[in-house]
Amino acid sequence: MKNIKVPIMLVLGLLSMSAVVFPAYASPIINDGIAFEIPKENNALMAVVMMYAPTPEFHSYWRDAVCGFMTEGGCAYFTDNLESTLWQTGQGVTGDRASPIGGVAKLDDGSQVWKAALTIYRNCGVPKNCKTSESNVYLHVIYDETQGKWLLNRVLYGPNIDFPKFEEQ
Repeated sequence: MKNIKVPIMLVLGLLSMSAVVFPAYASPIINDGIAFEIPKENNALMAVVMMYAPTPEFHSYWRDAVCGFMTEGGCAYFTDNLESTLWQTGQGVTGDRASPIGGVAKLDDGSQVWKAALTIYRNCGVPKNCKTSESNVYLHVIYDETQGKWLLNRVLYGPNIDFPKFEEQ
């Protein structure tokens, strides 16, 4: 993963626009007998928050900041398939929040699928006048040993991201 230089004003802007709610290291979440522990400082959820709340004047910095919380392959997929759509649909977004719901699956390669609740705030001049949309998102996450953190590999399903369509062969 490469180091990304992002202007401090952009970072402050992103942080002020996006609110992420993380629970403290809670007891493990059990799903179908499998224990998941979703960490307090969660890079995967930060990537999701940043994806859905782009900064209008800093397209390339936004893209690089999102990729900073993703795997290399996840970043490539994002820039090739999702960046343009999420940039365009996110222009009216004033902020958003992603909260972990729990683990869905542990895969054989050690990666996991997580479910999170995403709330997107649009056109917020005054907080009580915000238009909000809420949805669940499903994330494929990979633990990066060198960073000691879970990184987003893909948003499998969420606003403007549909389940893949498969053709019968």
